[in-house]
Amino acid sequence: MSKVLAFLLAALVAVPVQAADFTSPVNRVIDGDTFQLSRPIVKIRLCGVDTPERGQRGYREATNFTKSLVSGKQITCRVVGSGTPCDGRSRKKSYDRFVAQCFVNNRDIGMELVKAGLACAWPKYSGRHYAKNARCVR
Repeated sequence: MSKVLAFLLAALVAVPVQAADFTSPVNRVIDGDTFQLSRPIVKIRLCGVDTPERGQRGYREATNFTKSLVSGKQITCRVVGSGTPCDGRSRKKSYDRFVAQCFVNNRDIGMELVKAGLACAWPKYSGRHYAKNARCVR
């Protein structure tokens, strides 16, 4: 293999995943607002909503609700900056996770969590998009 070809292949492998949309099954739910897709393997943080963290009241309920919404289903996630309520308010990445608005069967997962009372709306990041249906606002 030529040095040029080896260099190009190495450069391609080193490029991080950058996409406006991901469509994939979920392979793991981490908590109510964070999960991992299976193809490609990327972590997603739902934009504009906030669910309880491990050890907080409501964590198990929010996590189980998200599992019930996404388990065994194809979901589509639109990364911040590509037409989400969080565009211009949130970064595209948070730690090792893409921040995105995600849908299952044309239902906004964040909105479903908010309507169920399992997530707080976060207007700082999503404007009033989720707040109008929220019992809790951060």
